[in-house]
Order: sequence, then C-alpha cells, then structure tokens
Amino acid sequence: MMAFFISVPIIAYFSMIAFKRMNLSVKNYEGKDVPYSLGVLIFYSYSFLYAYPPHINPAFSVASFAFLLSIWLFGLLDDVYGKPYPKGLKGHMMYFFKNHILTTGLLKAGGTIVAAILFLWVSELRSYFAYVVAFLLITGLPHVMNLFDTRPLRVWKLTVSLTILIMIFNPLPSFLFVLMLLMVFYIWYVLEGSRKAMLGDNGATVVGAILAVVVVNHVSFSVQYSFLVFVLAMILVAEKYSFSAFIEKSRFLRTIDQIGIIKKG
Repeated sequence: MMAFFISVPIIAYFSMIAFKRMNLSVKNYEGKDVPYSLGVLIFYSYSFLYAYPPHINPAFSVASFAFLLSIWLFGLLDDVYGKPYPKGLKGHMMYFFKNHILTTGLLKAGGTIVAAILFLWVSELRSYFAYVVAFLLITGLPHVMNLFDTRPLRVWKLTVSLTILIMIFNPLPSFLFVLMLLMVFYIWYVLEGSRKAMLGDNGATVVGAILAVVVVNHVSFSVQYSFLVFVLAMILVAEKYSFSAFIEKSRFLRTIDQIGIIKKG
C-alpha cells in the first residue's frame, strides 16, 4: 500500500493546480477564488481502496463504486454549471414549476435518487423498512454534508465525528487502513484549513455518500436508525434556519467552528 501514501499527496496537489488552471473554482466566504478540487482527493482515495481492498468488503463492491462515482459526477456537474440561485431543494423545485427550467441542482437530486434506487436494487437488504432507511440515508447524508459545506472544515469536523462513531459500533479495521484514513483526513485538513482548496458540491456529496454506504453496510439497524434521525433533523432545521447564522449566535459553536482554520498573515 506504499503506492497509496505516495500517490494521494500527488493527486491532491496536481488536482488543485489543474482545477485552478481550468478556472474550476468559486468564491469562498472571504470573496477569494478557491478550486473545488478536494472531491478528487476523496474519490481517488476511495477508488484506490476499491481497486486494492484489504479484504472483502461490501462498502467496496462494484455497486458501491458505481453509486459513489455517480454522486461525485452529479456534484461536479452542479459545481461547473450550477448557478448561485435558487437555493435548496425546495427552491429548485419551485423554480422548475414556475419557469419550466431544469436546474443542475434538481438534476443532481433526481440523479441521486435514481442512483440510490439502482444501488439498493442490487443490495441484500432483508426488509422493505430496511430499504426505506437505507434509501433515506444514502440520499439524505450527501445532502446534509452539502448543507454544512459553507465554511472551511465544517464537513471535515462532522465527518471525523461520524467516522469515530462508526468505528465505535463496528469492529476496527486494520491498522494500515486507519493510517490511510488519517492521511486523507490530514491532507484534507491542511488544504481546506488554509483555504487552498475546498470540497465543493462534488466533494461534500461524495463524502456523505461514502459515509452512508459504510453505515448501510457495516453497522446495526438500530445505529442506522439513529443516523437517520440525525440526517432528517438536520434537513428540517436547514429548511428554516441558516447553519451559519445559527453558529454565529453561539459563542461556543463559533469557537468550534474556528478550530483548525489556519490564519493568514
């Protein structure tokens, strides 16, 4: 697996440079153009483990790979061709019914639903209720990650927290696997914390999709249900409140939000 530790930093660096040169960037909250290239790092890392899995693992199946590739591509399509408005799934739907124009955001949502149905169609779930829970997780968690991706490291912190929870309820993987995971988290932390690169829709959604695939395949149904409650709660809250505005009202949340962000100058 030495190739992984050598190739991941190279992929992270050159994808960032390539995205900059192709003007695949967006203005961040500071008004600076930042390439949304971190999705390449995340998906490449997953693809490497898919090609060289440490053992037989449902999260690295052909169906899982195809689903995650679809999610990443839909996210990238929205990054490249999407417009700042309308906002949110409800906004995209209202815009479609009013103007009869299919936005990339609505296309991404529809594509995610189709990809999720196809993924679950070949999955070995034991009951219809399990299918419903799995469907809501693999469509909802990417959306939640996208909602959190409005400031540096918010998705990173949420992902680390959820990853720790998954490892608590699931047997620990090999030590080598943990080292590989830590390396990806570290490079992601440095590039996003210093505002050199960002996730964009393609990165945030594929992170959520990877977590959802792992949860559906590797934790008990009761834990899946707990994750689903969290996902639905976040989606409902986001329909009424801005996460950024909510965080700014709390000194404690503001402090957590600033942890890890590398100050410039």
